[in-house]
Amino acid sequence: MTERTEPSGIETAEPQLTAVVSSGGLGLGAYHGGAFEALASHSPQIDWVTGTSAGAITAALIAGSPSADRIRALNTYWRGAGGAAVPPSAGRYLFAWLSSINTRLLGQAGFFHPRLPLPAPYFGGLYDLGPTRERLRQLIDFGRLNDGDPRITICATDLESGNAVLFDSSSERIEMDHILASCGFLPEFGPVQIAGRWLGDGGFSLNAPFEPILESSRPLRLYVIELFARDGNVPDGIEAAAERKSDLTFGNQTFQRLGHALEARQLRAELQDLSRDDLVYLLSYRPGREEAGPEKSFDLSHAAMAQRWRAGLLDMQYAASLAQIRNGICTVRRR
Repeated sequence: MTERTEPSGIETAEPQLTAVVSSGGLGLGAYHGGAFEALASHSPQIDWVTGTSAGAITAALIAGSPSADRIRALNTYWRGAGGAAVPPSAGRYLFAWLSSINTRLLGQAGFFHPRLPLPAPYFGGLYDLGPTRERLRQLIDFGRLNDGDPRITICATDLESGNAVLFDSSSERIEMDHILASCGFLPEFGPVQIAGRWLGDGGFSLNAPFEPILESSRPLRLYVIELFARDGNVPDGIEAAAERKSDLTFGNQTFQRLGHALEARQLRAELQDLSRDDLVYLLSYRPGREEAGPEKSFDLSHAAMAQRWRAGLLDMQYAASLAQIRNGICTVRRR
C-alpha cells in the first residue's frame, strides 16, 4: 500500500479512495440506482463520482444530495416518471417494444418530449430535455454538488475536435448545462454550447470516465458501472445483432480502456517505487430476453426501470461476496 511521511516523521498509510463511475445508456440508468443502493449499505463513504450522459445524471444526484437522501433522489428520478407498472407476463417483451416505440414517437413525461419545429440555425436534437432539466433542478442542490463531498467529474465531447471534455468540481463550478451537455447523444438530443464550444454526449469519447480517478496516488476501491455488457451471446437474428453491436461498441470500449489504464497506473507506481493495493469492480447490465433489444434504452416504463434497479442491486450485492482481485479487474457477473 502506498505510504506517505507526515511532518512528524511517522509513516501512515494513505486512506483508500472509494469512487463510483457511471456510464451512459439513457433509461438503463436505473441500474445505477440499484447498484448504488447496495453499495451505500456497506460503503457509506463515497469520495468521488464520475459519469457520462445517464451516468452524469446519476453522479449529479449523488453529489447534489445529502448522504441520507441519495437513494431517494435516485429512486425519484429513475423510477418516479415511468408510468403505470405492468405485471410480469408472457407479454412483457411486446410491451417493452411498444413502450420503446411510444417513447420514440411521443417522448416520455419527466424525461423529454419531441422538439417541434426543429430549431435553426443549429440542430438542437429531435427531443427537448426540458422535463429532465426541471426535474433535476428540483432534485439537485448545486451548492452541495460543488462543495467537493463527494468530488464529481462529468464528461462531455467537443463535437468539433472529438476530444473528451471533463468538468470537475475540484477546479470549476458545475451547473445544469454541464449535465445536459453530457447527455447530448446526437441526433436524439442536441448539443450545448459552453465557453464557445459545442459539446455533446460524453459517450462519444469516454462512456465511463474513470481516467481522472486512476491518476490519484491513493489506493482505490473503484466501481465502474457499465450499462452495456461486452460479453454476451452470438446473435441469432437481426434484432439480436443490432443489440449486440451497441453492447460491444460501448461495453468493449470501457473494458479495453480500463485494462490499459490500470496497466499504465501500475507502471507509474513501479517507476516511483510504490506498491499498489487497488480493488476495481466492473459491473455491467445484462438484460433479459423480455427487453426491447437494441431499443431497450428507450423503454422508460415503470416495469423496465424497476427491473433494472433490482438487477443493479443484486449485482452490487454479489460483488461484495467475491474474492478480491488486487490491481486487476474483478468482472461481476451473476449466474
